[in-house]
Amino acid sequence: MKGKKDKGRPRKYQPELLIAMFRKAAALRNEMLAAGFTDNGGAIHSAERILNILGLSLNYPELNHINKLRHSERAIFSVEALQLHQSGNKVLIEHVSPLRHLTQTAIEKIGQEMSDAQFEAFVREHYLLVLLSPDETKRLNKQNRSKMNPDRLNHAGIRLAIR
Repeated sequence: MKGKKDKGRPRKYQPELLIAMFRKAAALRNEMLAAGFTDNGGAIHSAERILNILGLSLNYPELNHINKLRHSERAIFSVEALQLHQSGNKVLIEHVSPLRHLTQTAIEKIGQEMSDAQFEAFVREHYLLVLLSPDETKRLNKQNRSKMNPDRLNHAGIRLAIR
């Protein structure tokens, strides 16, 4: 059946390949910056996409797409988002470490000649998704939508649910 995923099939991209491709994307991004291009212009986009796929693969291996997070038993909800979800209302996916800054930091780590195993551990530690209410997402983004901060959710007054 075209378009349907067979849950028994292995993932299309394995972490080893994704890490190798991230290294290439990081090098290309750095070359583009050196040539005068910018991340906002697109220099970082391939690296961001690969890091997003890698993080999902490492930390949420049961998911074949980020939009399936709300159905995962391992999904982390805010208290408010869990109530909305349970009543059939909309919740939004948020990267705890904003993806752009996480990608920039990951590129710096790769530049420090981090091994593949060290890089994988870095991604596992910092790639985290949460489900928030639309209001919480707005509040979080007003406060800080561009810098990694381990207390980012706490500073926005967002409490996580225990399920």
